[in-house]
Amino acid sequence: MRRTTKLDQWSQELRDVRDPAALFGGSAQAAVLRLLTMAGKVPFRAAFDGLTLREQAVVRHLLGRQQLRLTAPGADAPPAQFVLAHSPLGKLTVHEPARGDLPTDETVAELALPEWIIEMVDEECLPTQAEEEHQRHELDHMLYTWHAEGTLAERLEEVIDWVERVETVLIYIGRRIFSRSDSGSSTLIRDGVLPALRGRAPGDWCPEERLFVAAIQLLFRTGRAVRFEEFNGRQLSAVSLRRVLTTRCAAYLRALGEQATGQLSTATLADLAALAGDLVGLVDAGGHMRYRRVNGLTYAKDEFLMPWEPDLRVQDDLPMTLYPASTALADDDADAGEWVRRATADALRAAHTGGDERELSAILEGIVLGAVVDARADYGMSSGIRDLSRLDGPAGQYGQDVAELKKPDFFCCVLPSPQMAADLPAAAVTDILWQVAQRMMYNRWHFVPGNFDRVEVPRQRHYFFPPLVPDIGEWGDLRHGGHSTARVRYTLRAPGAAMWKQPFTVGGRQYRGAFDIRLVRMEGPPFTLADMRVACRYSALVDVFWREIAAYADAHGGWTPTITAYSGEWYAKEAWREPVERLELAEDGAGVPA
Repeated sequence: MRRTTKLDQWSQELRDVRDPAALFGGSAQAAVLRLLTMAGKVPFRAAFDGLTLREQAVVRHLLGRQQLRLTAPGADAPPAQFVLAHSPLGKLTVHEPARGDLPTDETVAELALPEWIIEMVDEECLPTQAEEEHQRHELDHMLYTWHAEGTLAERLEEVIDWVERVETVLIYIGRRIFSRSDSGSSTLIRDGVLPALRGRAPGDWCPEERLFVAAIQLLFRTGRAVRFEEFNGRQLSAVSLRRVLTTRCAAYLRALGEQATGQLSTATLADLAALAGDLVGLVDAGGHMRYRRVNGLTYAKDEFLMPWEPDLRVQDDLPMTLYPASTALADDDADAGEWVRRATADALRAAHTGGDERELSAILEGIVLGAVVDARADYGMSSGIRDLSRLDGPAGQYGQDVAELKKPDFFCCVLPSPQMAADLPAAAVTDILWQVAQRMMYNRWHFVPGNFDRVEVPRQRHYFFPPLVPDIGEWGDLRHGGHSTARVRYTLRAPGAAMWKQPFTVGGRQYRGAFDIRLVRMEGPPFTLADMRVACRYSALVDVFWREIAAYADAHGGWTPTITAYSGEWYAKEAWREPVERLELAEDGAGVPA
């Protein structure tokens, strides 16, 4: 099977979106929306938020005016007032050469507007620019205050460190790009934007740099560095920052049954950030679940709230995939979680006395495959550490034992759906599963340090903050090289321990993002909220599995089993077939508990 690379797919996507027949065969409105949203792959709201204030005004005036047309570059004489460019990332920009605004990306079209529309664009931009300037005064005042107090240098170093703790930062401020990526541009670190601010007073920074540093400090207060990703692919402005913080506080208060008052509209940005940070823990403990939607083209990760009472987030019925997984039987009305706890305890005793952890592996495989089947995914996975005792230790202390962990100390159980196993050649299935397993082993190793205070982790140890809330992703295969070859288009992730549960504790140390359930669809349709509920319920079963292992270790002098499955050899031998075959036996009625 020839692997399709992200370059193959993305180049074709750009060609299709920029097809002259589509751009110049109809209204300017339809053509611009096509370029703006990458033919519908980026939600309009998010794509529109990536435009500058003036670009937004131009686009608004195209809507409903079917008589306006785009023309090919250079076709107009004299040249049209507006030039449309499309970046290698698929971002639309609208330029006005007469104002000194020249495109740096590929020009794909030109646009002529009557003078009366241009006058209306000018009129709309003046008050919005004035509002932005007003709001920025508050952020500038924060920076100057920190500088006077002598804390600005420390806060700048925090920002430099924080942007390294998320996979991608891609934020626009006007025409400037503030980015950090291992595989893409990195203006913030590699190109030296942030390091260049060291030792300089805020008055020597440009306005965009002042805005970025101040905003990042406030966003971190609301929920660590993952909050930066909510501005990915968007314009960061003082106005948009206030809107996001105000909306977040109002949504949290509503979820908690409290009335949002007019005080939110008059609160300072610092007060709004602090309030959001204080409320988030209360929301997680209540009757709403936070989750995020991830767009693979813009890297944006937007948070939403879903009403869902905690007692509904458990799996009641025992999945068919778990029936033959252990000799432990559900001899009463125990729910699936209690069954998993008993089966895990039974398997731990067998592993402790006989050294065979295959029953434990079978339980985890049954959970993963159950999530795959119930969510109608093509394949799914759960990753963790091979020897849980490696995470044990004194509370809060990073320690040499954690520092010495390497990628092979982790595993990922990736299993195909029965349909995928039947539709693709076994070699192709194995190739996809092993690619994914290696990436997830790396991710799990990368998340561990994010559970410790920064001062505990060596400066040279790169890591990401662990995922905390469930997310639904789309179009991951168009930008991410690993996702392209593994055909990861639509995704679900339910990390553990869930935020509505206590952290996963090993000895004295507490962890988030220590395990998960992840699900993948290689083609449409995208996953829904109902599918996300399925993933969360199965992640809760994985939570039971790991907590039982930790409890067994506490009761038996720290002993834990070593999970040896899911190595390269395991996948090469096509051992993934066995869980799928067990499911077929269960569906045939063999091995089902009476």
